[in-house]
Amino acid sequence: MRYRQLFVGVDISKLKHDLVIVNEQKQVVHKPLVIRENREDYQRLLDKLNWLRHQFGTKIFFIGMEATSDYWKNLYHFLKKQSPDFRLTVINPFQTKKFAQSELRRAKTDPVNAKDIALFMMEKRPKPSIDRAPIFEHIKDLDRQIHLLTKQQTMTRNKLRLELAKVAPEIEHAIQQLGGQQILAWLEKFPTAEAMANASLKELCAVRYGKRRRPLPFDRAQKMQNLAKNSIAHKTGAGSGYVVQSLVRQICQYQQEIQHLKQQMVELYAPVNDQDSFLTTITGISKEAAIVLEAYIGDVNRFPDAKKVVAYFGMNPVVNLSGKVTKRASYLEKKGSGLVRHKLYMAVLQIVRLKEGTLYEYYARLVARGKPKLVAIAATMRKLLVIIYVMLKNQQPFDPKRI
Repeated sequence: MRYRQLFVGVDISKLKHDLVIVNEQKQVVHKPLVIRENREDYQRLLDKLNWLRHQFGTKIFFIGMEATSDYWKNLYHFLKKQSPDFRLTVINPFQTKKFAQSELRRAKTDPVNAKDIALFMMEKRPKPSIDRAPIFEHIKDLDRQIHLLTKQQTMTRNKLRLELAKVAPEIEHAIQQLGGQQILAWLEKFPTAEAMANASLKELCAVRYGKRRRPLPFDRAQKMQNLAKNSIAHKTGAGSGYVVQSLVRQICQYQQEIQHLKQQMVELYAPVNDQDSFLTTITGISKEAAIVLEAYIGDVNRFPDAKKVVAYFGMNPVVNLSGKVTKRASYLEKKGSGLVRHKLYMAVLQIVRLKEGTLYEYYARLVARGKPKLVAIAATMRKLLVIIYVMLKNQQPFDPKRI
């Protein structure tokens, strides 16, 4: 029996991967395999595929695996390096789920899932995946870590605000932003209203903050001390400010680590482009945001047109008017990376705040037509993504005349 093409479905999990191999007649040609996450089993899989190549005269292996977290990457890149005969495709799990439902599949086990993926590869023949440059993969991971640290920093700030309400409620009410270097340096030295009230103005102004070690302004120190002297705080005495100091130190550590990671991101991008990204020529796009957006998009040529990149990041509207009228007749699909949508959203908010540029004019026109502001923001986000795609495709800076 000769099979010029074989189709391999890989069900990805953290510690092991289940594989099923089928031919063009949907027949399983080898018993299911279980590959563990180690070099020995990876080599065993490679030996098995080479054995099938000689046994059946197979020329091409179409290998499909779901994008399950990042667990697929080790196996994917291992096989990618072995042979050009391995055509690897990373599949959106949503696609294979709908495919299994269309087959009226009732059982759901790892081998069954692997077979569904193999059948999906055989019937749909998806194109092989195009990899991002390794540097962009590293930048993506850095951005995810920054996003995680930023969320943790926000949670810690909220805890600090709650704790300040116990030891210095008047100070907590007077401070809008608890992340500034000035207030953090002050709270680390004088964490309670009691400590502020008992200190002299000279001691309060002796607190230094920032890289330049600036002193605390006299008028602000005097204002805060006056609030502290009339405090209604119930938490006083020895040890009352320890929690505040701990939270302040955590916030400072988060800020330092986030800044360090952003600097590493810029350094990684430098070999890719010795100048700033083209995307920084768009109002509202910072250097870090431009680098991250480039990293998530990767090789722009993998998207044949702007509609594909819009759909990839879930910025395309979905219309739902089939058989009934609902309050939400249309909405954003919101598939793909939520971090990209978040960055587009923050960029558009910055554009709206600045009230300048052609993208703001586009947003203002939509609002003037009666569109809700959130709808106008979403439409501007989509417009911005299309502009980014065109700029990267043509390797040209932003041109307002082309909008």
